[in-house]
Amino acid sequence: MNYDEMPGVNKSTLWEMRKSPLHYWHLMHDTPRKDTAAMKFGRAVHCALLTPDQFDDEYVVAPECDRRTKEGKAIWAELIESGKEILTQEDAAMIEGMRKEFPVHLIYGAETELPLTWTDEQTGVLCKGRLDAITTEYVIDYKTTTDASTHGFAREATRYGYDLQAAMYLEAARANGYSPKGFIFIAQEKNAPYLVNILHAGEAFIDRGIFLMNDLLEKYKTCHDTDTWPGYGENEIILPEWEVLGDE
Repeated sequence: MNYDEMPGVNKSTLWEMRKSPLHYWHLMHDTPRKDTAAMKFGRAVHCALLTPDQFDDEYVVAPECDRRTKEGKAIWAELIESGKEILTQEDAAMIEGMRKEFPVHLIYGAETELPLTWTDEQTGVLCKGRLDAITTEYVIDYKTTTDASTHGFAREATRYGYDLQAAMYLEAARANGYSPKGFIFIAQEKNAPYLVNILHAGEAFIDRGIFLMNDLLEKYKTCHDTDTWPGYGENEIILPEWEVLGDE
């Protein structure tokens, strides 16, 4: 079964609950899944680096051709007929540059692109996750970014809920019989020289992810069981302390 077709709440969908339950419901029912160029490139990089044996079966690089000419149209039709994802030469060159800098030793002997399901013990909610890699010691997640510096990636991690992802993936691994001692992000920049930063998720980072996971799963269970998916409702604006002090 395709991972997207597997039942279960995953990090990406659960993250919508943080906005509001209605955001989650809208994502799952009313929002067409858009396959952006960035998403396609991300999948290609993951395939090239994490499952390189599958890359040539799934991707083909488009040659230089003028698609307005008869010859160019024929070449392009043949590419489409192959059923493979078509990469531009620019994207292929970028992927090759990233491959050369990728710390392949970190995933040596690892299981890669591993789909897992588990039932959350507190709520009974079925969850799922696809781990980029797991070794005997670590769950590893590979991220492409424009800024792989520690400070820059930390901001990105907070913005996109990477702490929630780390907590869920560690839970997925342990619920399926693995015993990882930690979580590692491999952050790599998409621009030359394609620098890599290997970041260990600290205890406070994981603890925050666990808090988010428990809180959002509880909210999801309540909404699911009652089939009520509220939006923002009515709220009070509370100024930060520094703003209040600044007005005095």
